[in-house]
Formats: sequence, C-alpha cells, structure tokens
Amino acid sequence: MDLGSDALRTLSAVLDAGTFDAAAEQLHITPSAVSQRIKALEVSVGRILVRRTKPITATRDGEVLARMAKQWNLLALEAQLELTGDLDDAVTAPLTDRPRVHLPIAANADSLATWLLPTLARFHRENPVAVEVIRDDEAVNSSRLVTGEVMGAITSDPLPIRGTTLRPLGIMRYLPVATGQFLDTWMPNGVDDESLAKAPMVQFDRNDELQRRVLRMMSGQRLDPPAVYIPASTEYHRAIEAGMGWGAVPLAQIADALDSGRVVTFTDLHVDVPLYWQYWKLGSSLLRTLTDLVVDGARRHLIAPPDTDSSTA
Repeated sequence: MDLGSDALRTLSAVLDAGTFDAAAEQLHITPSAVSQRIKALEVSVGRILVRRTKPITATRDGEVLARMAKQWNLLALEAQLELTGDLDDAVTAPLTDRPRVHLPIAANADSLATWLLPTLARFHRENPVAVEVIRDDEAVNSSRLVTGEVMGAITSDPLPIRGTTLRPLGIMRYLPVATGQFLDTWMPNGVDDESLAKAPMVQFDRNDELQRRVLRMMSGQRLDPPAVYIPASTEYHRAIEAGMGWGAVPLAQIADALDSGRVVTFTDLHVDVPLYWQYWKLGSSLLRTLTDLVVDGARRHLIAPPDTDSSTA
C-alpha cells in the first residue's frame, strides 16, 4: 500500500475544493494529474475513496485517509518549521514575517460568542498558526473529527472517538429570559400553557432543540408557539433584548443584561449543557498548546465540570 505524501495531499485538496479542476488549481498541476493520483491511491488501497459527485465527497474509507492527510499535513508543517528554526523564531519575528500553520477546529456559536474568541486570539498572538473555526452545533461537532475535517472540536458528546482525547471543559448554563415588557404583554398572569402557546419563542435555527427542550420543561403539553429564527449567537441575544420573543441564553452571555434589568428570568428552570474539548492524539506541539489554552479559557467562564479527568480512545 503506497500512501505517499503527494497522494494524501491530493486527496485532501480534492475533498476541500470539491472538484478535480479546483484541486488542480490549488496544487498547481493538471486536472488529469489529480485524477490519476486519486485512481492510483484507490488502486493501492483497494477501495473507492471518493464519490464522483458535485461536490466530490469522501466514502467511509476515504474519510479514514482524509483524516490521515490532515494530520500528516499538520505534523509535516510543524517539523518543517522546527528544522528551519522558524517555530521558535515565529514568536519573536515581525507579525508580517511569521510563517503560519493552518489548524482547523470546530466550535459551537455560543462558545465562540462568549469565551472562546479571546482564547483563540491569545493562541494566534503567541504561536505561528492560522486557525479556521468551523461553526456548528456542539451536538454534531464530533462528526467533523471523524471525517478529519478538524483537529479538535468543542462538543457535548461525552464519548471519545477512537484515536482522540476528551477533556471536560465545564457546563454552559442556559437561562430562559425575556424583557419585562414582553412578559407584561404575553404572560401577564405568569407562565402557563396558554401563554407559552402564544408567546413568540426565539430559536437559533430550525435545528435548535435546546429551546424546545426548555419549552417541554415548562409545560407538560405539546406546544408549538410562533418561532423567530435568529441564526447568530450575539444577534440572538440582541433579538431577545429587543423584545422579539423569549429564549434560553447562556448565563455567561446574559449576565450583564440581567444585572441591568434589560432582561429578566421568568422561571426557576435552566438547562445545563456539558462541553468537552476533543482532539486527535498527535505529537503536535501546537495542538497541545491550543488544548491547554482552551481548557484554561473554559474554566474562567463555565461552571466547573463534576469530573475533570481526561478520557482517551
């Protein structure tokens, strides 16, 4: 089985670009050469690795090699920087002269809007990296690790994927809130099934199960209130402050608005979402550094997890 670096790099480029032509442009070779490399790789491993669709996607076997390609690329770039001395020099070199290593991760919108961005900013200031954040729900981010799309992910899944390490980050607490005026209009007699069925509820998007979960906690009935969709974390919070509806917002994000009275809680109920940092077990100094910073940043803003032990698979 021949798994040369050129073959893996080509597979990664094809899956990232979506077509042979776009991958060829990225690699500065012809589309024919790209096709030949992919065919040779498939012959070598005896498996079909990509679906010739638009865009091109990986088969299950292709995902295994795509993951390997991403990991190989990260380690190869770090080794190159270490051999040339640039990995150490990058910290003190002028900003415009710093060589950068691409490092993709997955994160949920609420973490990015509250505590994660300052952590990533520090990581950028102190290390020769160019982080790519793929934003998705914490419940599905682990799937991006499986495909090799990312090197690390913030997830709510407590089960580590084979070949990864799982670090508990803490608990993100969500509080149902609204403006006082909104509650006076829609819930003048307090929270009951009738008012919950009519009062507009702000949702992140149509896949936002957390708001539905809160609604089920407040009512034993199957309710379907009018939904307002605001698919951005900061704007979601602002929509509630503007009186567009009620919604469950992270405590770390809503604390100032609660203290100033711009929004209020209207129930004692809350939802706790445990978060984890899951990352590939690689000999990458950059990934280890990012892990330390992510864990430290989360501890400053999230509720402490009940168990701080790491899990590996």
